[in-house]
Amino acid sequence: MGDALAGRVVLVTGSSRGIGAEVAAKAGAEGATVAIHYHRSPDGAERTLARVREAGGDGASFAANLQDGDAAQALVEAVLARFGRVDGLVNNAGLTQVGPFLGLEPDEWDAVIATDLTAAYRTCRAALPSMAERGSGSIVNVASRLGQMGIAESAAYSAAKAGLIGLTRSLAREFGPRGVRINAVAPGFTITEMTAGLADTETGRKRLADMPLGRFGRADEVADAVLFLLSDASSLFTGQTLNPNAGGYMP
Repeated sequence: MGDALAGRVVLVTGSSRGIGAEVAAKAGAEGATVAIHYHRSPDGAERTLARVREAGGDGASFAANLQDGDAAQALVEAVLARFGRVDGLVNNAGLTQVGPFLGLEPDEWDAVIATDLTAAYRTCRAALPSMAERGSGSIVNVASRLGQMGIAESAAYSAAKAGLIGLTRSLAREFGPRGVRINAVAPGFTITEMTAGLADTETGRKRLADMPLGRFGRADEVADAVLFLLSDASSLFTGQTLNPNAGGYMP
């Protein structure tokens, strides 16, 4: 067990599985108290919590539907009420979208934007006042290389993730003078429960062809980048987007 996050409370949205679960487990291994968020998978959240505790950390699970902005804000408020502070916030919860733009219905667009972008606005808005008052804190927004480069037939997802990178940069400039760092990670195609079915499709094969390392990323590899940004090892990083993407986008 390490101590890079000892004494800190870290909230990870969408941490019942995938990248979020890996971030939560690694944060626990570094001594954090981890607030695990889930929407429809209480069993998954309990499995993540067990991993956190096995790694030497502690925490609790919290349910919220992040498509509801009020629920996203209430999630942060519940964590503050339970643990008294939030030192690290990882906006990881996401909803993918694949399909032709002209077939993209307004309700699907709204759901992706609400989950992947607006929820981060609401959680940041709820967490930042206490961070700024203490003069410390780290927020990591999980974006995507698709938000950097765009891709056909993924308009809502690409737009939301591009917006998340813009939000990251704007907040970094506003809250850096108050001691709070805000960064993003933009993974390439990463094998998780959410994306496993897409990997072995024509779309997946096309994305693999874009990656010079010749393989998809793993959730734990992306989590390592998030943990770096949460920790003091990244004390000079703010407004930055790290790119664990196997070379799939080189800014």
